[in-house]
Amino acid sequence: MNESKIRINKILINILKSRTLSQFTAIELKKLFIEQVPATKNKDASQLVHRTLSKLCQIGFLEKRTDSKKVLFSKTLAFDESRLYPSKPRSLTPQANIVSNGTAQLQKIKATLNQYQIDLLEHIGEAEEFKRLFTEYPETKATLYSRYMEARNLSSSIVGKIKAIEACINALEEL
Repeated sequence: MNESKIRINKILINILKSRTLSQFTAIELKKLFIEQVPATKNKDASQLVHRTLSKLCQIGFLEKRTDSKKVLFSKTLAFDESRLYPSKPRSLTPQANIVSNGTAQLQKIKATLNQYQIDLLEHIGEAEEFKRLFTEYPETKATLYSRYMEARNLSSSIVGKIKAIEACINALEEL
């Protein structure tokens, strides 16, 4: 068996070394990675995680299996953390400056974005439920229609706020 070094992202090494992490999904691993490096773009984190999982499956360190609708990864007996070495970061080098300079700003604005996204889903759900209720109980439409329109208008307003914050986040991440 080839006992060569396996180079992967340093943060992913630390996450994968965790004794409690034996079975996980790619999404769970990506979330753990983003918790460690909040300035990472979602797409970059996804690509890094999927490349790493593919590499570790190819060499037999991880086993990939489908459980109902989830794709699960589990460490195999061949998993040898002593062979994992940090790779030289690719796109994370420029982001190191962001992490030190604008992390607090980015985290604050991302928290605001997250709250707006939650609010948006709430208002969309409310509007959808009003529509369902109008179909099921047509006699309520006259009294509830203004509340339905308010929920729709609020969701439209929140979409605008989300777009503005996403543009701001992109601008901050490019600095």
